[in-house]
Amino acid sequence: MAGGGTGGHILPAVNIARAIEEIDKAAIFLFIGTKKGLEKDVIPRRGYDIRMISARPWNGLKSVKPLRESVLEVKSIIKEFKPDCVIGTGGYVSAPVVLAAKLAKIKVFIQEQNSTPGLASKLGSLFAEKIYLGFEECKGKLWRSENTLFTGNPIFSSKTTVDTKNSRIALGLDPSIKTVFVTGGSQGSQAINDNLIAMIDMLGLPENTQMLWQSGRNNYQQLKKYLDNRNYPIVIEDFIYDMFTAYNASDLVVCRAGALTLAELALEGLPAILIPYPYAKHDEQRTNAQVFIGGDAAIILEQKDLTPEILYASIDDLITNEKRLSEMSMGMKQLSKPDAAQIIAKSIYDNLSNFGKTIGRKK
Repeated sequence: MAGGGTGGHILPAVNIARAIEEIDKAAIFLFIGTKKGLEKDVIPRRGYDIRMISARPWNGLKSVKPLRESVLEVKSIIKEFKPDCVIGTGGYVSAPVVLAAKLAKIKVFIQEQNSTPGLASKLGSLFAEKIYLGFEECKGKLWRSENTLFTGNPIFSSKTTVDTKNSRIALGLDPSIKTVFVTGGSQGSQAINDNLIAMIDMLGLPENTQMLWQSGRNNYQQLKKYLDNRNYPIVIEDFIYDMFTAYNASDLVVCRAGALTLAELALEGLPAILIPYPYAKHDEQRTNAQVFIGGDAAIILEQKDLTPEILYASIDDLITNEKRLSEMSMGMKQLSKPDAAQIIAKSIYDNLSNFGKTIGRKK
């Protein structure tokens, strides 16, 4: 399994592995990562083995020699582990793993999360058995597209049976008040945090509204101290481990437009105000967001145009309009692909079974 750097590449790999295990509990997995990526902590906590390589982001011709060195590292790992396939989910760690698999004549499968593919997925598309797409719009942007399958992004719901009222109580919120969930992702967003605190200071919150705020760890103590000295109906956390309880407690989400976040929102049918991260290399968050705007599931606020006043007005316009929220919720659900992980796992497993192989088992 090769995908690393950020949660957006790591979690799809984990979720595909989980879905494969539902088919074959004896399957064996080995993840490949780097010491700089989140995978070094996330993967062991999920119970999987991981090996580190010295992969680096692509930086033109000066990256050719490091890439070759990384490929040689992976070839050595492949020789030892003897995998039946490699599954790449993007990030720079994926490229040398996919190349080494090709050289070793190992079957390659690619899962691309975004509407605009990264370089590793474009490269992998040249010789992958199958490329699984989180967004159908990605197909025409790959270097080779005839082996694509639009599945949606692989996610797992917590399958909680706790209702909205009890989810709010569990998070320290009032169970009877409309709730806005604001998150800039696991690390937070300085731009969102700055505009939000200015909005609260200048305008407060819309009437009969409360807020759950995942701020990220930077400046959390400072933000919490500021809010503790004021009587606002806001619960702030630096990090929320159970996102589906947070979603279940919410009526509206203000967030970035990462592919997995959007897949989770669609699964939960949660209307959203999307603020795409403007510095992504391929501007994929903007193109992701446009799909959801076209599906009448979300509205978009560009970060360059974001002000406290605009943020307040956008939240107020939606949170007080039950009909609009209901329409956006329906739009979200229509974009949901709840069985993506299982579809991907079955496709991979069927492909290998046709060649007399079983996923992950050493020969």
